[in-house]
This record gives sequence, C-alpha cells and structure tokens, in this order.
Amino acid sequence: MDQAVSFGGYRFDVETGRLWSGNREVRLTPKAAAVLNVLVTHAGEPVTKDQLFASVWRDTLVSDDALTSCIQELRRALEDSAKEPRFIETRHRRGYRFVARLSPATPQEDAQESPAAVPELSAIAVLPFVDMSPGRDQDYLCEGLAEELINALTHIDGLRVASRTASFQFRGSGADVREIGRHLSVGTLLEGSVRKADNRLRVTVQLIEVASGYHRWSHRFDRTLDDVFAIEDEIAESVATSLRGGVLSRSEKQAMQRRPQTGTAAYEYYLRGRQYLPRMTQPDLETSRDMFERAIELDAGYGPAWSCLAAAHATLYEWFGGREDDLARAERSSQRALELAPELSLAHVARGFVLSLSGPYDDAARAFEEAIRLNPNLFESYYYFARTCFAAGDIERSAELFRQAADVRHEDFQSPLLLAQSLRMLGRSKEAADAVREGIRRAESMLVLNPLDCRALSLGSLALYFDGQKARAIEWSRRSLELYPDDMSALINAGCLHSRMGQKEQALEILERLFARGWGKRDWIQHDPDYDSLRDDPRFKKLLARLK
Repeated sequence: MDQAVSFGGYRFDVETGRLWSGNREVRLTPKAAAVLNVLVTHAGEPVTKDQLFASVWRDTLVSDDALTSCIQELRRALEDSAKEPRFIETRHRRGYRFVARLSPATPQEDAQESPAAVPELSAIAVLPFVDMSPGRDQDYLCEGLAEELINALTHIDGLRVASRTASFQFRGSGADVREIGRHLSVGTLLEGSVRKADNRLRVTVQLIEVASGYHRWSHRFDRTLDDVFAIEDEIAESVATSLRGGVLSRSEKQAMQRRPQTGTAAYEYYLRGRQYLPRMTQPDLETSRDMFERAIELDAGYGPAWSCLAAAHATLYEWFGGREDDLARAERSSQRALELAPELSLAHVARGFVLSLSGPYDDAARAFEEAIRLNPNLFESYYYFARTCFAAGDIERSAELFRQAADVRHEDFQSPLLLAQSLRMLGRSKEAADAVREGIRRAESMLVLNPLDCRALSLGSLALYFDGQKARAIEWSRRSLELYPDDMSALINAGCLHSRMGQKEQALEILERLFARGWGKRDWIQHDPDYDSLRDDPRFKKLLARLK
C-alpha cells in the first residue's frame, strides 16, 4: 500500500498514523491511529475484534471498551455515523470494515501536508527520567526532577507544558517520540536519565523535536547531590532559551529560580512525598504526609514541604473522613508555608484549598488570585479556585475558571467535564454539550494510555450519560467500581449516575456507604444538580446532615 492514501476528503499516512483534512491535521490518539491503520490496510475486508486486539494491543489485556473508544474517536474525527457509515462499518459482534474507496495521495496533497507538519515548539512534555543507578532505586528522584522541571517551565510566557499525569503515562513505554508528541499535542520532548551512586549524581538530558527527532540541546551533568538545584535551574533555563530562540527575560529567570532550597536529605524526603501525593488513595496520602513531615524534621524552614504537607492533610480531610485534626494541621501548615515562601505560587494554592474547606470563601479566593498572579500558567490555581467557586454557589465564575483550567492543561478531562456541569446550571446547553464531548475525548485519550484510570472512568461515566451514551456510561461506572470498590470518586459518581437515571434506591445505597464515613463535601453537594432527584427523600436528608 502507498504510504499515504486519500478517502472522502481525508488523507491518512499509514507510516506515521497522521490524519489530514485539507491542510489541517485531525488529531488522533496513538491507539485510534493504529486501529485506523489496520482497517485501512484491510480496506473492503471484514476485520475481527481479535485481529484488531492482536495488532494494536498485542500482549496487553484490555476490554472491548478500549476498542469501542477508539472506534468512537475515529467516527468523531471522520464525522462518520454508525447507522449510515461512510468509512467504518460495524460487523455485528464480529468486528469492523473500512468501506470507503482508497486512492493514492496526490503530490499536491503531500505538499499541503508538509507545512502543516511543522511542530508546535511552544508546547513541551517532560518525561520521567530513566533510573540508571546501580540499585535501580531512584524512581522518586527521576520523577521528582521531571516534576520540578515541569513546574519551573510553567513560568515561561507562551510555553504550554504537558501535565505530570499525562507525561508520566509514557514511563517505560518505549513509544516513539512522534507518537508521544502526537498524543500530548506537543512539539518537543525533554527526556533524560539519572545515575546516583553514594553522593555522586550523573544527569543526562536531551531536548528533542518531535517531528524530526532532532536533538535541539543535550547535556550531561556530573555533580554531587548537593548540586541538584543548580542542575535543575541550568536545565530549565537552557530548555526555555532553546525554545524561545533567544534570551529569557529577567522576570522569567527569577520566576524559574524562585523556589526555596534545602539540604539533600530533606529534599529526598520531599521528593518521595511528591511521588505519593498525586495517587489519591488514603494509604498513599498518609505515606506522602509522613515523607513531608520527615523533610520538615530535617529542615523546619523548607517552605515547599510545608505547602505539600498542607495539601496532603487538606486532601485527607476532604476525601477521607473529614477529621478535624487533618483540617487543623492543614491550616497550620499552609500558614507556615506562606510565611516561609510567599513567592511560591503552590503555597498560595495550598492556602486557598485549605480555606475553601473551612471558609471564608472570600479569603480562599484572594489566595487563589495571588497564585494566578505569581504564575498565570499554573493549572492547580484555576482548577481548585473553580471548585471553590462552585461550592460557594458562584456558578458563573466557576465556569470561567474551569474553562481557563481546561485551556492551560489541554489533556485534563476533569475541567471540561466540570465546566459542562456549571454551564448546564447556567442554561447554556449548547456550550455544555461541547464541553461534555471535549471532556469525553480527553478521558478516552487518557484511558488509551491507562485503562485503569479510576477518575477518568468514574467522572467520564456521567459525561457519557449526558452525551446520550447510557450503555457506555453504565459500563464505565461498573468498571470503576470493580477496579476500585472503595474509591470515593468511583462511589460518588456512581451514586450521581443512579440519581440521574432515576434509580433512587441504588443511589442512596451507595451514598450511605460514603456519607457514613464522613466522605463528601456538604457545600458542593448542596449546589450539585446531580443530587436533585434525592433531595426530598428523608434518608438523603439524614445522610447530608452527617457531613461537615
């Protein structure tokens, strides 16, 4: 087959997996592109599900829903219909068939593709560094270095940085740089390796153009562990300067190097805590909390550790039982973080998060506004500020902030899905439907990389319901509960789904399991229309009365 083929106004490059409509590239996730490749290669012939699983997922065990998600994505990209297919025909219970006639792409079409293929160098992903240490026991350092660089690069005007959550899905994947770049919609990748032996540290880094594979910049650092902050600063500045094509402004340099520093032992505990903090289970959050406390024992003046300790306690309070001790510790830690590191935007985010749990909301808003002033590209500022506004009943502002969060982090599925909820409450149904579809697209993209992502499955199930895909909504919710039967997100979204479907008994049964433990945020629930069908029920009123 020719390298590029045309069909129905589209061009598909079977070698690179890129799809074009005119001179506009139609973005596909790597797995969806691989499915299209198989179907196009066998155009006109039925392709069974087993063939597709063997070609696209090979040795990975996934459910039928992974394939269904890819077919749904392709139909949206091609503006195709399952009932009247122009391109992909469903063979009931058997597989699929590509029904459009193919023709070789013309030289003019290939020429159109070339200028559109220029990579967007204003977007970058930082991959977790590879552990080359003798004991292969430095995962926390590899992740920590990458995350510190992600945070530093968010201070560069005009530079979009893929999130830790998205970039770290590619750890050890062996994926080609073009595949990673296409999936994350970035033009450059920063990758590297770490080798630590005793107090010696070797860090090797490369800045790579996605489209060409060309190394724009590479360097090797042979230093002691005491120099880790200097290494991070040098890497961040070199990367930003290379992408900018010139000298950074003084304010940008200052912003990147603004974070406080500490001794190596305290920093190692801090990085270990950062590794566990995003995992959002009670045991992981408690481990994260313990690591930050160890860091503070070694350096009581290290502001970032206090900031993260506040976030750990606040998250434990909000999601796991509402213990007053966690709230009090979060309050003290966030205040101490601000005293020690007033220029650290994440310290203000932590303070705003804590104040949003205890009030007053106006003080929380001021903390988030300061975080945005210090770093306008920090996703957490907009996301947690939006959640706070929703809980306070300021739905209009929550919509504005969820939209900004979605714009800052293009791969995040939570912000467009929560934006859709705010828009529905404001009566802006067309915008809400668009936000739902965008959120589903992002959730599907995340599930291609990690089919076990509980938050994508559980929050995505409600989005599928609003998009009219009720069978898939039930399936996603079921999978989330089977995988994580005690996860708060899985349970609360399952309860909301049953409530929306008019299944009050099932909804109340699930919510009793939650609220009996003190899980749930009363202010949010009071404004959330997902609970409206339950509000007059005496059982629901009693359950809600248990919450803070």
